[in-house]
Amino acid sequence: MKLLILGLLAVALLAAGSSRDCFDQWRSEAHERALEAREQARAAREQARIAREQVKEFRIAQREQMRALQDELRAERDRIRREVREDLRDLSQDWRITY
Repeated sequence: MKLLILGLLAVALLAAGSSRDCFDQWRSEAHERALEAREQARAAREQARIAREQVKEFRIAQREQMRALQDELRAERDRIRREVREDLRDLSQDWRITY
């Protein structure tokens, strides 16, 4: 009887030790998965930051191009206005001389 109780006690101790090893292994695996998830999240945040910077740079470049185009168009408009004014002035002078 004593041997049976000691045998059961030995089996229970082995099972408890084995269970603890399983629990430690499970805990270490969960810890590793958490670290991997953290690293992936950090990489995703970095990629998002880089993408935001690229979008910001693109918008700035687009804005500068639009300003340059507006300046060119404004200069062209002013040139045309000057030419029209000069033509009208010449026409009015010619009109007075002719008629």
